Amino acid sequence: MSTLRNNRKKILSAIMVVLLLSILMSWSTNNPQRILFLERLAAEALSPFQKAASSVTRFFTDSWRFIGDVRNVYKDNQLLRAELEKYAGTDLRVLEIQQENLRLRALLQFQEAVEHQVTPAQVIGRNPSSWFSTLTIDKGSRHGIKVDMPVVTNQGLVGKIIDVQPSHAKVQLLISTSSGISAIVQRTRDNGVLIGLSTPRGFTRITRLNQYADIQEGDVIISSPLTGIYPKGLVIGRVVEVYDDPVSLERSALVRPEVDFDRLEEVLIIVNYHSPVDDPIEDGDQE
Repeated sequence: MSTLRNNRKKILSAIMVVLLLSILMSWSTNNPQRILFLERLAAEALSPFQKAASSVTRFFTDSWRFIGDVRNVYKDNQLLRAELEKYAGTDLRVLEIQQENLRLRALLQFQEAVEHQVTPAQVIGRNPSSWFSTLTIDKGSRHGIKVDMPVVTNQGLVGKIIDVQPSHAKVQLLISTSSGISAIVQRTRDNGVLIGLSTPRGFTRITRLNQYADIQEGDVIISSPLTGIYPKGLVIGRVVEVYDDPVSLERSALVRPEVDFDRLEEVLIIVNYHSPVDDPIEDGDQE
């Protein structure tokens, strides 16, 4: 029964629509103004739907364009990131090269200023257990390096060669506790013996000075040829403190080296120095 009732409703609705359309057609057939009225009426009725449809269409169009723009930006970002990764660290490498050039330029200027023939070398090894005693350089006997050759930088005296192999050599540092050389107070010309210290590490001490020696804080200490190994006048360091020994009646002074031993990377070996001393004083035998 319900199905029959629904069918009847559909038929009646269809008949009503047909009758309504027939009436409208007959009403507007002989009067163009009525047609225009109906068109305007239909346009007004459909306008909100058209605007809604247009807005929906524009929304999806803009959304699709936005998605495309985002995709393009992402691709560009990936390309830029790849380029950045390619050049990552370039600035640091350039800075390292610049710093190395500055160091080498300073060594070159020093090399041109000294009267001795020198051979440049790179520091290639340093044992933490003997950090303040020795280091290894990349020049050896095949490069003309021999034991007892002085080692310097543009800052001052580093030490001497104590062991030579064909491709490398070991350098005893000036600050080693095993080191002992003759030294001069540049201002007063007083002679003394410079030794490496275990405390404070990295410092030296000039000893055996006359009790009346006029040594002062800030005085420059230079190398003496009396050791038989080092040329005269190589800068060693500056006095930072003066001591008086009431027992031995000698003066001594704490000396901070000019060379930064913690940052040594390049050195120069003096290869043609010949000592005027006939009987060189060995380390530890100075009186």
